[in-house]
Amino acid sequence: MSLKFLPKKVGNDLKADAKAIYHAIDAANGGAFSIIKESIAKSYQGFLDAKFNNLILDMANNDVSTDELLKFINSSSHADREFMSNLIIKNLHADNRITTFLLAKLSKNKIKNGSLNYYESSLFTNINTFTHEDFEIYYYAIQHMIQPEKINMAPYLLIPIEDEHYIFAIDKFCSFGILQTANTIDGRYDKKDNQIKIFFLKTPYSDTLYQILDKYFKNTPLS
Repeated sequence: MSLKFLPKKVGNDLKADAKAIYHAIDAANGGAFSIIKESIAKSYQGFLDAKFNNLILDMANNDVSTDELLKFINSSSHADREFMSNLIIKNLHADNRITTFLLAKLSKNKIKNGSLNYYESSLFTNINTFTHEDFEIYYYAIQHMIQPEKINMAPYLLIPIEDEHYIFAIDKFCSFGILQTANTIDGRYDKKDNQIKIFFLKTPYSDTLYQILDKYFKNTPLS
């Protein structure tokens, strides 16, 4: 046998061995493995289809026509193909409905404008790091942002001490450039009298993201 065919033979042998082991274990367990495998395929195929359908419907709701979408999907541009590939992967990895909603918004901007701006690119790249609660906290923070009485102080969010995790969510948005860290004489945050002041500043994209979230949450009540 020629050496060039050896890797293929080894690969086929391994596959055959793996199948034999699988069938042996499956038989020993009364076919339980096969039942589980079929159940997963049946149950989750529909779920994955729904996630993909939600993305397409959201894109349509953003005035992306069928012709525009097909033209983009069939684009020969490496950048467009890479974006589309990442879009599908990110949507599959999305663990909350709002991520799909935001991906559709970003896709619309990519299709209509040809590219994403800095803030959109940052959100697209890092979107799977945000939880649904992160977005709820962001939405709440912009709504309840307090402008300080003193000129030399930064805006802040005042929350109860038990909501300390708000700090981590806001820090996450700051780290990706959607909000900006504010370093005051009290630091990034100040704990006092069972309350916390979290200091932060808006960036040019802060209100844009808020408006997108506002559209989402007005149709989907906060948990």
